[in-house]
Amino acid sequence: MKIRYFPETDTLAIELTSKPVVTTDAITDDLILDYDNEGKVVAITLDNYSHNVDVLDLQAFGVSLAPA
Repeated sequence: MKIRYFPETDTLAIELTSKPVVTTDAITDDLILDYDNEGKVVAITLDNYSHNVDVLDLQAFGVSLAPA
């Protein structure tokens, strides 16, 4: 899983798996889901991140780093 933030566009991109994206669905103007060929979500994109998330209360639970 990869989580990336792009400050120039205020976009948070979460890649859940490296499977190829087959379809994309814009849930709202700011929330986009990408699906694989089985219909499973493989990526989440959140535009206007700083306006949609309380970044001052960001918390992570159970974070584990896999060996490189």
